[in-house]
Amino acid sequence: MDFESYAELGVDLVSSEPDELEPGDPLASLDGLRGFLEQRQAWLVDHAVEADLAPLRRLRKDLRVVFDATADGRSADAVGQLNDLLQRHRPRASISGHDDSDWHLHVADMSDSVAVQVAADAVMGLTMVFLDLGARRFGQCADPRCSGVFLDTSRNRSRRYCSDRCATRANVAAHRLRHKA
Repeated sequence: MDFESYAELGVDLVSSEPDELEPGDPLASLDGLRGFLEQRQAWLVDHAVEADLAPLRRLRKDLRVVFDATADGRSADAVGQLNDLLQRHRPRASISGHDDSDWHLHVADMSDSVAVQVAADAVMGLTMVFLDLGARRFGQCADPRCSGVFLDTSRNRSRRYCSDRCATRANVAAHRLRHKA
């Protein structure tokens, strides 16, 4: 199973929180949620309903706690939060596939609501990445205007920004500042 894609779903969910650079909230409307899912779990788009919005906004805040704790070096708090989330969003593993070469593991029942499926996937993915890579690989964007988070999978743990866009913006600003001086 590729828990990394489930972890990235959790990262994207936390990073979807509105901020100065991206004031729009994909979890403010059903159309926004469907747009968010289209890029990540397209098979859920047609199943999304208004009732999924509030639980996903709560989940986004709960997952933010994990990233805040790791940023502050509080691994035990991150573990406590992940354990709490695992209790609330219990994985229910099942094998799924479309033919003999496409078997894969799902951690939620496909008949569950979109919010339940996203929660199980994101929580399980982030938990497995935490166990495999450690707390130091959970990062928050260095741009103070951005609320994005990331998983640092670089060899030397040097990632500082949530996206190439934020990194480029910071590099351009630093370049302009040097030339201005």
